[in-house]
Amino acid sequence: MPTLFKIFVDILLLQAGPQDIPASRFLFQASLMLYFAAGVLASLSNFPPLSSVGISAVDTTLLALLVWIALRMRHFDNRVLQTLTAVLGALGLLTVISLPLDAWYAMLNPSDQESDQLPALVMLGLLVWSLAVLGHILRHALDIVPAMAAGLSLLYLILSFVLTTFLFIPVAGNG
Repeated sequence: MPTLFKIFVDILLLQAGPQDIPASRFLFQASLMLYFAAGVLASLSNFPPLSSVGISAVDTTLLALLVWIALRMRHFDNRVLQTLTAVLGALGLLTVISLPLDAWYAMLNPSDQESDQLPALVMLGLLVWSLAVLGHILRHALDIVPAMAAGLSLLYLILSFVLTTFLFIPVAGNG
């Protein structure tokens, strides 16, 4: 198991790719559960539990669907298991790493804008890092140029944000 953990860390450090992950249904399922559970925990600081489960389910489904469609379009069906395992495992691990930061940010006084600059910058850095990791994995899996992989990563981020906003953030009434 330490070897698998090292592979995921190497993916986070952009030193390994999805091709370095064993093609294993068990490992895929474990990565899926890690990503989903980490997403629920990360959402709990801003949303009620049921919404957090829904947000994580929508995000996990969207990410898996994006990877699957992109691989199908490139006729790389044989890479689905390893790519999904790499994406879900690496980004799930990164989400777990960011949980203390989420807790720190949630504890800040909303009226003190000076105190939330550092955690906000660190959170932005983690977001950029997660996009870089996703782009890195997609670049290897799809055999595409880095700019196209970055574009797919941004597409996922935008779609995830729009879907989450549409489905889980209530709109203020008009009266």
